[in-house]
Amino acid sequence: MNITRLVRLILVFAGLVMIPVDGWRLSASPAPQNGAQTAASQKTVQMRIAGMTCASCAKGLEASFRNLAGVVKVTVDYKAGQAVVTFDTGKQSAESLSRFVASCGYKVKETKVIC
Repeated sequence: MNITRLVRLILVFAGLVMIPVDGWRLSASPAPQNGAQTAASQKTVQMRIAGMTCASCAKGLEASFRNLAGVVKVTVDYKAGQAVVTFDTGKQSAESLSRFVASCGYKVKETKVIC
């Protein structure tokens, strides 16, 4: 066993990297060719949210949004009591995002599609 193969095996077993062995090739999926298609399947909503008591609430809610499938961009502002979320309409809806906020223990006062 040569040193390169040994290093590959160590890294793979350690879970640090997946390296193709024996000529397997990895290929990335092609990037979308038309930016208009990507933007067309996205919406941005502004939500007025009640129940956040500190900046940590906003940070936690923002992090939780980022874990949702289809959420592209999110900012949560504690002082303004609002969240602005850009999402893929094929994976989420404004209603599902409102239900998510409620499941986190906050109340959505108003949801407005801004683009």
